[in-house]
Amino acid sequence: MSTGEYRSDEVDEIVAAWRRERGDLDSSPLEIFSRLLRLNRHLEKFRREAFAAHGLDVWEFEMLSLLRRQGEPFQAQPSQFMNQLLVPSGTLTHRINSMVERGHAKRLQDERDRRIKYVQATDLGIAKSDRAMEDLLRSEAAMLAHISDEDKATVSRILREMLLPFSGADDR
Repeated sequence: MSTGEYRSDEVDEIVAAWRRERGDLDSSPLEIFSRLLRLNRHLEKFRREAFAAHGLDVWEFEMLSLLRRQGEPFQAQPSQFMNQLLVPSGTLTHRINSMVERGHAKRLQDERDRRIKYVQATDLGIAKSDRAMEDLLRSEAAMLAHISDEDKATVSRILREMLLPFSGADDR
């Protein structure tokens, strides 16, 4: 597609219908948010399928990814999962149990203070998450291949600006 060429999509039809039916409303936000919602649905499906190819659920990849980003020894306290992944305590316990049962993680206690608990990724968990990440990045790069580097940087900047108001302490 050449620069400046316009192709309509289903969101254009939705916005046009709202303008026709309720011209008194400013329906322009739909042009952005409806597209973001639709794109998110496609990305969620795509990621689910990509991680399943490596025997991982999306939540499990997210947890292993958090551990992997910690660097050696690939461990974190449960509170880090709750804060960074916005996972409630009960759900987290269930997920950790599942990861341990599947051999992707193990539980540890601090040697000096037995009250401090850790979750540590196993070699199997690290290997699976690394392969899943490699495939994900390769696939996502292919999805963006038709977009110029300048446009990708612009979209990234705009999305960052949109997310900043939600990046408070409660979201980390």
